[in-house]
Amino acid sequence: MSQNNSAHFQRSILHLLRRVDQCATQLYSDETGDSDLTLRQLAIMTAISREDDLSQTDLVAITGIDRSTVAGIVSRLIRKGLLERRRSPVDGRAYCVRLTKRGLKAVAGADRLYSRIEKKLLSGVSSAEAAQFVSTLKSILGSQTA
Repeated sequence: MSQNNSAHFQRSILHLLRRVDQCATQLYSDETGDSDLTLRQLAIMTAISREDDLSQTDLVAITGIDRSTVAGIVSRLIRKGLLERRRSPVDGRAYCVRLTKRGLKAVAGADRLYSRIEKKLLSGVSSAEAAQFVSTLKSILGSQTA
């Protein structure tokens, strides 16, 4: 492989973000072993664990996962017995999702899991660089979703 080709990928923001995502996904897999929950599924369940009676529209807004993907994830989690769908207590025409007892058990410890993975992912940078990285990611997301 030529140095020019390699250098291009070391400068490509899109390539580097994809590679970091791959690293995070691999760390999640290493940490969870046989867990059959994906990172996106865990993100949905974590959001639900922090706030009662969320709709799928709420989950899209909170997680940034697109509507059709959220719908598929919610359906799979319901089939797995981790979520249940109920009528909204606020709007009887709408539905909300809640964790089942199995779902509560599955999501227990998610914050510790996220912390362990993030610590490993950022182990090669200083705490100041890590804080700047998070700030920069938030700025990029804010400018793209505004």
